[in-house]
Amino acid sequence: MSQVDYNPFSGPDFEDPAAAHKRLRDACPVHRFTGGGFEFISLTKHDDVLGALKNIETFSSLWGQGPHRKPAIALFNDPPEHTRFRRLINTSFTPRAAMALEPMIVALVDELVEDMVAGPARDADLHDALAMPLPVIVIARMLGVPEEMRDTFKEWSDSQLQGMNGTDPAREKRAREALAEYMLAEAEKRRVIARAGGEMPRDIISDIVAASLDDERPITDAEMLSLLTQILVGGNETTTSLITNLLWRLLGDRSLWEQIVADPSLVDVAVEESLRFDPPVLGLYRTTTCPVTMSGTDIAPEEKVHVLYASANRDPDVWEHPDEFRLDRDLNRLRQHLSFGFGTHVCPGAALARTEARAALHKLISTVPSLRLAGDPERIETFLLWGKRTFPVTW
Repeated sequence: MSQVDYNPFSGPDFEDPAAAHKRLRDACPVHRFTGGGFEFISLTKHDDVLGALKNIETFSSLWGQGPHRKPAIALFNDPPEHTRFRRLINTSFTPRAAMALEPMIVALVDELVEDMVAGPARDADLHDALAMPLPVIVIARMLGVPEEMRDTFKEWSDSQLQGMNGTDPAREKRAREALAEYMLAEAEKRRVIARAGGEMPRDIISDIVAASLDDERPITDAEMLSLLTQILVGGNETTTSLITNLLWRLLGDRSLWEQIVADPSLVDVAVEESLRFDPPVLGLYRTTTCPVTMSGTDIAPEEKVHVLYASANRDPDVWEHPDEFRLDRDLNRLRQHLSFGFGTHVCPGAALARTEARAALHKLISTVPSLRLAGDPERIETFLLWGKRTFPVTW
């Protein structure tokens, strides 16, 4: 299982995961990595990845969905606990809920882009001007967090993700403690209102508090905090990365950008092709509960397994010309990519992320059709994710 050199934490494999995944698919589709305090198996073939996502009894979330072995909690769990917590947030993240939020999202995109182009300068960092603040503000509004805290929330979210690398535990600990203090205080404010018979603010924190008060087994502070943290992180960096990845491919090949400018009906295809080609989450982890065989390779129980969505999305057994970013693919077929996972643990924020990305692209092609890259974007630091932390543009 280790006959191919592969290190997702540094070097060429960190900088270009797609090339690394191709190497594994061709020569070592089930690979064991050991190093830097980690040991895990990577699944790279589409059928194996989809099979693992479907078989939650064998590929369990009970020890977390990151590379470290941690007890599961809230959404990062198996049914029936996962189902219980999923039910608490489902109404906030349905496609219908995303449609209801669309006018607010479009207005916010308009404001951010108009601010970006308002001054005399004809350049900007699109990450800082649009891709980062858009999902942070949206999820903050949904949670009921004041917008003036958006930079603080971004720092907390980034620190949680960086903590999964295991490289800066002190930073992750500080962020976790600060976020816990804030979130639990907000939850307690709402409990006080509810107990007094008042009307809580209309936001996700209130929804969770209300559901907890009505439940036969009220959720604990630790469970509530985990759920809110998962919503914050899941609704933040991943959508930022979707937007930067999408624009990186379109602006990197001028003919693609010009096609979109000339035909805005291609926006949906562009968003889905970006998700297939450059998934913001390269893959998450499961832990095996029993012996299992994938692509002819035996995997023992209690193994951490990296389920690589990104590799599955470029498997030539499933996708025609998988390493080409194309706008002529069938939209319904494209939506079968695995970038949001599959089945029980499919990403609840998928519809919201798509809505934000579509709104951002529509606004940019109409307002700054001459938009161009002004340098090479820098990759974000978290090995689990794929996106840009800088995105210099000019117009």
